[in-house]
Amino acid sequence: MSWQATLWAVLARDLRLARRAGGGWAQGAVFFLLFILLAAFAIGPETGLQSLIAPALVWLAAALASQLSLGQLFNGDMEDGSLDILTAAGASLSAVAIGKSLAHWLTSFAPITLLSPLAAIMLGAKPEVLVPLFLSLLIGGPGFVLLGAIGAALAAGRHGGGLLVMLLSGPLLAPPIIFGAGAIKAGVLDSPDLKFLLASTLFALVFSPIICAAALRAHME
Repeated sequence: MSWQATLWAVLARDLRLARRAGGGWAQGAVFFLLFILLAAFAIGPETGLQSLIAPALVWLAAALASQLSLGQLFNGDMEDGSLDILTAAGASLSAVAIGKSLAHWLTSFAPITLLSPLAAIMLGAKPEVLVPLFLSLLIGGPGFVLLGAIGAALAAGRHGGGLLVMLLSGPLLAPPIIFGAGAIKAGVLDSPDLKFLLASTLFALVFSPIICAAALRAHME
């Protein structure tokens, strides 16, 4: 199988599985909204304080929600032998990693990105931060998932993999969160922080599939 054929085949299959799973795809969005609601109650009605920390809270909630189901990203395919079959057919494991990460972003993080302006309004954010917030999550979201996929590949097949994924990928998420919060604070669409955020996502796009493929290959040997 060619690299492109593998990517599209894995993407299409994972999207079908997510659709058949019912509401499982919405877990991240539900967690995201619950986090925002609890944060709004905890902060209280002090509008000045809310408007200052709302973008950072939205980014933190999105980062945590993006990692919720990553612990199972590769486990199912390892347990049912799908990865062995794909490898035997000559499929690239890096293409498998990209396809599964893209499917996870579409089913889990894209809804969070769409809900982010509403979440910011719930926390009392100023209207002028909504567009930079949405754009920063649109750019940084794929990086979250790709970096989390590294932890998922390293922890694949291990008990307690969800917690291990958080421990492995958590430090990697710090730069996107810092750059994303900085882009929102700058309030302009061509800020240096937004460019650094894009660079971190491109960095993850290049290195995540390589590391994931190496980790999965090691698990299969």
